[in-house]
Amino acid sequence: MGLKKSEYFKIGAILFVFALGIFISIRIKTPQFKLPILNPNDLNPALVDKSIQNKGINHIVSPFSLISQNGDEFTDDDVKDNIRIVNYFFTTCPGICRDMAKNLRRVQNEYLDVSAIKIMSHSAMPEYDTPDILRLYGEQNGVNPKRWVLLTGDPAELNDLARTSYFTVLEEGQGWDEHSFIHTESFVLIDHRGRLRGYYDGTSDDETDLLIHHIQSLIKERKKDISKK
Repeated sequence: MGLKKSEYFKIGAILFVFALGIFISIRIKTPQFKLPILNPNDLNPALVDKSIQNKGINHIVSPFSLISQNGDEFTDDDVKDNIRIVNYFFTTCPGICRDMAKNLRRVQNEYLDVSAIKIMSHSAMPEYDTPDILRLYGEQNGVNPKRWVLLTGDPAELNDLARTSYFTVLEEGQGWDEHSFIHTESFVLIDHRGRLRGYYDGTSDDETDLLIHHIQSLIKERKKDISKK
């Protein structure tokens, strides 16, 4: 005997509610992706100053005062509550810096209109990389100063930041003849609280794609945190 239309409707409604319940249950039980929070003891000890190699919690990037390609003072206050992408380079670098600049342009262009994002490229050769030289380098490499800042300043401070905040260079004195220390090809992703959230090979297109994707995750985290204030 055939069912009435109303009975078909009831059966359909029951199946829909059942399927919806399964979908919601799976979503609840499936953990949402979240980037790890990194500390010095999670990283290669060769990149970490001995004074903090055993630090396992609550690492925050230190305050700083540097000089931008425009000749202006640039401090941690200028990136307060911002998501940062940090690297070290020097303007006469003949190799990996070109690939890093190309990939940072991709990041810059992806988030050109997102004011919460700041790219910070620190000179590993500050004695040579004056603001004028950095500004020329920026013009030659498509740097948009509203999103991407090139930084120079006191060599000791730049080295200290690299060894105790960002962990992107080997120990001072181990460098090539051209500069005082060896910088890595790493891009460092830092959240709006100043915490380390990821390291990426700045010469790799695939790693840069991953970085661009992970920035989106931090944008969502930042939005949630700000909405709670």
